[in-house]
Amino acid sequence: MKELITNVLPEIPELEGVNFSAYHTPYIELLRAFNESGKSGLSEFVEFVEEKGGDKSIVGRFLISVFQYLLIRYRRFEDESAEIPAFRVFIILKGWLNEHGFERDYKRLLHSFVGYIVEIAEKISQKEDCTTGEAYLKMAYRLALEAQETFGEEYFTRLVERAGESLNVLYERCNFDMIKN
Repeated sequence: MKELITNVLPEIPELEGVNFSAYHTPYIELLRAFNESGKSGLSEFVEFVEEKGGDKSIVGRFLISVFQYLLIRYRRFEDESAEIPAFRVFIILKGWLNEHGFERDYKRLLHSFVGYIVEIAEKISQKEDCTTGEAYLKMAYRLALEAQETFGEEYFTRLVERAGESLNVLYERCNFDMIKN
């Protein structure tokens, strides 16, 4: 299964470290056929699905299922190998869903999962070098800010504050000259 997923998302090499033994998808035959076609990458997968008579919503559902599986690995099994892939799949989802007309699906994901994204970014920033940690935390901060502006709920305001505090801690730890969010 891992090979089939990494064939669609080769830009996330960290997927190689994730245990996909419990991942199930109704698109297994489609993934196998895509793998056997010799093609690789998300754009190629979209074209392949459409050539086979499917529509883009199949790709969206597949990506969401991969993201949800990674979150389950991260939350339920405390699988650290799922942290970076979950974060990166979420970013891909943000772009892909919005680009292909599934903005409502993205907003639902943002509302439901941005708290996990901030948490994951905090953990990544503690393990990675300062530059990498900053990149993840800044992205998480921006996502929290987007959620706050989109939904206006107090929870998201607190999430923005938390992400900002995490950035400040990183800046202090890394001896960065300027502290900014």
